[in-house]
This record gives sequence, structure tokens and C-alpha cells, in this order.
Amino acid sequence: MRRWITILVISVCGIAGTTRAAEVEPNAEAAEAYNGYVEAFKANDMVKAESRLKAAIAAQTDWGQPYVALGELYKVQKKYADAAATLKAGTERMPDDAHAFMSLGDTYRLQEAYSLAFPALERSLALDSNLVEARLILATAYFDNAEYAKAAEQYEAYTVKKTGDASAWLRLAEVQKKLKKEGAAINAYKAAIKADPGSFTPHYNLGNLYLESEEFTDAEDEFGQAVKVDPKNFKAQFNLAIAIHSQGRLKDALAAYEKVITIGGDKSAAKSTVASARQTIKGLKEQIAAGGE
Repeated sequence: MRRWITILVISVCGIAGTTRAAEVEPNAEAAEAYNGYVEAFKANDMVKAESRLKAAIAAQTDWGQPYVALGELYKVQKKYADAAATLKAGTERMPDDAHAFMSLGDTYRLQEAYSLAFPALERSLALDSNLVEARLILATAYFDNAEYAKAAEQYEAYTVKKTGDASAWLRLAEVQKKLKKEGAAINAYKAAIKADPGSFTPHYNLGNLYLESEEFTDAEDEFGQAVKVDPKNFKAQFNLAIAIHSQGRLKDALAAYEKVITIGGDKSAAKSTVASARQTIKGLKEQIAAGGE
């Protein structure tokens, strides 16, 4: 909820404890109002917090920090149009504040106003190339706008700095799949697994990629890991059965398909998968009875 909210403590003679540079020194009235916002925010009184920020702006219209904080408050409340307008006013008063441009770009992204999001986020990174959160937001904006090559570039740059972010590796893998770069996608899925070995999705998605490529042994391994993480996932179990079946191990495949029925049961979501398993089981039993292994 409070991801981009800026909390500073302002004294009447200057700024104490700030993490972002302000362009101007606040006057006493503006500083008092801003500190009132800080206390209201800590008390989770968002109505009062908004009121105090507006008072700080009224007391000193050329001070950018209250605009940025108010814009971030609006963003948390999902008032994106108000957030964008207020953050834009903040960046005009604080043109060297990388975080303010990052928040503005993220707000535009949330509005799907990508033509505005990209320059704001690029400006943020131009001001601070080490601001990895801005790079992640930029990557996400490119992905959401179906600009996959640019998204891949930004995700790659981000994961160099944040090697343990499994969700970013997973998104990079999806981007590489869309770009038909299978090897790069496999490497990204493996990195996601390394970052979070207990996550279901990278094992499952990597298994699907191996299955599509007819690398059935590797697919079996990944689906096997997926069902260990989520033993009740009938889709993973069904794909595991397909991987085994595709290797010609009929009895093992039969057992795997039967487990699909056990897991799926009478769940409405599993109806078609269970029906497919039942149909395949019938054919497998006939093959096994005829001497198949």
C-alpha cells in the first residue's frame, strides 16, 4: 500500500532525514503542514494526510516535495488521473529527482499511457542509473505494451542487479518465449527456479516449454517437481502423464493418468482434463493388454 509514499521530517530551518533532494527550502508554514502529513500518514489517517499535503502546497506552491507525496498518495488510492497531474507538477518543481519521475512513469503505466510512461521512466534512469525499481517498471511497461525486445533488454539489465528476483526472471522467460528465443527462455526459467526453488510456476512453465520442444525427459523432470510443490494441481499431473506417455512407458503413464482422475475428481474446472485422461486410459489399457509395456 505504501510503496512509493515519501516520508520526510521537515524542520522550520531546513530538511532533516530526507532521502530526496528538494529544489527549494520550505517555509515554516509549509514545513509544519508537511510534518502534519507525516504524522497523519503514520497514524493511517489518509484523509488528514491528504489535507495536510494540500495545505503545504497552498503555503508554498514552488516546493515540489508535497506535490510528489500527494501524487503518490493518490496513486495508492488508485486515483491515477489525479496522481499523474500532481506528480507531473512535482517533477516540474524537482527536475532532478529520479524517484519522482519513477513514480510519475509508474502512474502513467497504470493508466496504460505508455507514450508518457516511457520518457518519464527513462528520465528517472538518466538521473540515477542504479535505480533498479525504475528499470523493472520500465521493463513491465514495455511488456504490457507488447514491445518484447525492449522489455527483454530491461529485464536483463534488472536481473543483473537483482539476481534473486524470481518473478523478474519468470517474466524475462515469458518475454524470451514470445521472441522465440527458446534457449534464453530455458535459462531464465532455471534462474527463476534457483531464486525460488519452491515456486510452482517456473517448474510448470519450463515443463510446458520442454513438452512443446518434445524434450520429454526434461519435461517429466519439471512436471515432477511441479506436482511436488502442488500435489493437487491436475494440469501439472496431466502434463506429467503426457511426458511419460510420450517416452513409451505405458504402465507408468497409465498410473500417472489415473492419478489425474484422483486429483481432478468431480471439480468443474477439471472436467475436460479428467475426461481426456479417462479416454487415454482406455486406449492404454488396450495397448498394455496387447503386450505393450
